[in-house]
Amino acid sequence: MYDLIGDIHGYSEHLKNLLSKLGYFERGGVWSHPERQVIFLGDFVDRGKGQLETVQIARAMVENGHALAVMGNHEFNAVAYATPDRNQPGAYLRPHNQKNYE
Repeated sequence: MYDLIGDIHGYSEHLKNLLSKLGYFERGGVWSHPERQVIFLGDFVDRGKGQLETVQIARAMVENGHALAVMGNHEFNAVAYATPDRNQPGAYLRPHNQKNYE
């Protein structure tokens, strides 16, 4: 059985509260459930102050077989922001402007 979780947007405290309410427990930095897995439906990042922690929680769960994950549009945008454009030296696939920085 799976629990579907999407649109976390960097709110790691909300994610931890939700996992607890669903019966998951944290041990050694990895959240798990005795009978279920999470399917993360993208948008781990974008707004909240716990973006790094949110990604770390999801990654640890996936790497330890307690979750599956699908990339959301905000992760896609972050990857594009960090990826150089091979056709335009000095440019990136997502422009480094004020709108995309915030």
